[in-house]
Amino acid sequence: MSLFTFVPRVLVTTSVKLARLPLDTTLKLVGRDRSVTADAVEASVENATAEITGDQELKATARRRAAAVDERRKADALHDAAGQATASAEKDAAERKAAAERREEQAEKRAAERRKQAAARRKKEKAAAARGEQAKRKAAEKTAAAEQKQTDEKAKRERLAQLDREADARGEQAAALTAADEAQRLKDAAAAKKAARKG
Repeated sequence: MSLFTFVPRVLVTTSVKLARLPLDTTLKLVGRDRSVTADAVEASVENATAEITGDQELKATARRRAAAVDERRKADALHDAAGQATASAEKDAAERKAAAERREEQAEKRAAERRKQAAARRKKEKAAAARGEQAKRKAAEKTAAAEQKQTDEKAKRERLAQLDREADARGEQAAALTAADEAQRLKDAAAAKKAARKG
């Protein structure tokens, strides 16, 4: 290794490290890893220095650092994609849950409405049945009253007919008695006349 390549390498790496120190310190304080952008700049500076000085070791380091930067960028991209996918999945899950809750609430409302309608229908049917029963009872009472009236009128007619028959029979009996009395009177009168002629 020549002094021509060693000195620039030390100067470059030291300068870059000193330049990065505040940034790396700040990132550590906030709990984050080294900056990918700073690593990329460091790899570019090292690569440029290696090109100028012909330092193959520095060039290999720069290539390794650049490859590591690429891998970190890919990893960060995958991590971001995974984060977005997770966020999207969580959002979808939340939306599905909210939709399911809405559907459940709507189903409960529909069920409550059906129960209310069924109760109203049962109440209406019960009232209609009660009215029907009352109408049947009234019709039965009316029919019974009509039948009783017919029975009473028939009995009354039969009683009147019986009284008429009895009156007719009494009339016939009285006429027969009157006729018998008249026959007896005529007989007695004829006997009296006959006795008077003899005497």
